[in-house]
Amino acid sequence: MDPRFDLGIHRFLRKQYEEAAASFRSVLKENPTDAAAWSFYGMALAHLGRGADAEAALSRVALAPQNQEAWFHLGVARSLREEWGDAASAYRRAVALVPDDVVAWHRLGVALAESGDESAATAAFERALVLSREVGPSDQGTTPRTAHHLDDHEEEPGAREGAREAKSWLDLALSLLSLGDQEEAIAAYERAYTLDPARARASLFRPMLQLVTTAVGSGAPAPPVRPEVH
Repeated sequence: MDPRFDLGIHRFLRKQYEEAAASFRSVLKENPTDAAAWSFYGMALAHLGRGADAEAALSRVALAPQNQEAWFHLGVARSLREEWGDAASAYRRAVALVPDDVVAWHRLGVALAESGDESAATAAFERALVLSREVGPSDQGTTPRTAHHLDDHEEEPGAREGAREAKSWLDLALSLLSLGDQEEAIAAYERAYTLDPARARASLFRPMLQLVTTAVGSGAPAPPVRPEVH
């Protein structure tokens, strides 16, 4: 592996996007067909707000059509530009290549929801939920994470991504609750809470859960969800 590529990854994961872009650009001068370098170069540009340049770089995914991470990065860049239909297409390629990628399935659901395809979005969210439950809480700390999972987009414009994902999990929780699947609804709410506790606490989920529990005639309190944090 080119040491300049490793340096670029090191800088990228530390959110040093200008420096990371310079490292990947250096790699590409000598090897213009390196799809991995194009992928991370494009993501660095996306974080720098250079959307058109990022799209051009990430479109080089055609150089390596089986590179799942490159398709994922292309989806993220398109999502940051709110090109939801195109983002969904990229995420579909990502989950086709790695069907057990929870993050890719969830981001596919976000893109589909934003593009107005509610039924497909629900299916994607449900798939993400099933996969996340298969991993289990005890495994989440030891499961290897790829570079695209390490890039959580926690800052602007990434903060919007996290808030959007929390809203999507809440939407899924409410949908599942309306279908009578309380256990799965609570699991989806828990996911939303980990992403955005304030949004989760302010949502309609708790009062609706109480109403549903009362409506079935048990008279018992609503099943516990994550405790409030003040």
